[in-house]
Amino acid sequence: WISVSVSESQAVEVQSGEEVTLLCSNFSSSPTQIVWFRVVKRSKPHCIAFMFEPHKPATFCDGYQNGTFEMRSNISTFFLKIKQVDLSDSGLYFCGYLINKSPVIVDATYLDVQG
Repeated sequence: WISVSVSESQAVEVQSGEEVTLLCSNFSSSPTQIVWFRVVKRSKPHCIAFMFEPHKPATFCDGYQNGTFEMRSNISTFFLKIKQVDLSDSGLYFCGYLINKSPVIVDATYLDVQG
């Protein structure tokens, strides 16, 4: 069961080699754990990073610990920065949190990296 609280996903187009920052901010409550995921070509969602509290450092999931990704927060908004995007970074990025073990999707952005 997935609850989606975003009206429509956004699309961001960037050139390869550029830097992009994705935002996650449509919270109806104060979540305890924010997670960024990525879906590429109908694959299963891959965890990128998660944060238990806004002022604590993010934990990066397998395959995303190379320093290219950075997650931070200013309490009300969570940011995912991707440095020097590559064509392989294209995909659907979404953030959310868990309520009673059910994922709630807050924001979704399709990243389209152009060569």
